[in-house]
Amino acid sequence: MKEINIGAVVLSGNQDIGRVEQVVLDCESFEASHLVVRCGNALQTQHRLMPIGWVTGSEHNRVHIEQTEADLLALPNFEVQHYVRLNQLDQEHLEHPRSKIKPSDWINYVVPLVAHALGDPYDPPGVRVTESLLSPSESAIRRGLPVESSDGYKVGEVQEVLFSEPDWRLSGVVIARGFILTHPMKVAADWITKIAPEKISLNRTKAQVEEWEKQQK
Repeated sequence: MKEINIGAVVLSGNQDIGRVEQVVLDCESFEASHLVVRCGNALQTQHRLMPIGWVTGSEHNRVHIEQTEADLLALPNFEVQHYVRLNQLDQEHLEHPRSKIKPSDWINYVVPLVAHALGDPYDPPGVRVTESLLSPSESAIRRGLPVESSDGYKVGEVQEVLFSEPDWRLSGVVIARGFILTHPMKVAADWITKIAPEKISLNRTKAQVEEWEKQQK
């Protein structure tokens, strides 16, 4: 079994070149395709979409690859941005969820709009829309992603992702249970019915999850 701790260090030899931020899975087969790796420095953080095939080994808090930091930085950005003018936002909303407009990007909306109202010769006001490079069949698991029972209760948050060898098929996730004093619990992949950007849905009720937890103690 391979274990990917979301937040694990990515090592090229002995060099720390990044951190695992998300794990990208095919929504149907539950096979991993990429890791989203945060790299760069505090002044210029970047997120790269790294093929899962680069991973040569993994431990609880480490992921090993043979490629260099330059190879990692040459990979595509996990997210891309494009500028949308205000008069195009309605059409943009039809094509892309408006939730993908990052709060940090609203300055690109407010400042040009005010300047435009004052008659300054700026470009037409608009907003930067951020989109991930994931295909419609893929979903990304991040640390802290809520896990919900079949009867609608939040039963935990994702900490780690577990895979079978050698095909990188999801075998389960480790979730944090509790609120203040949390403790880990393994959830098998066959409990998972859907992986979505906002949550993971299970086919077990809250009572079934709690009963399973008692049996493991």
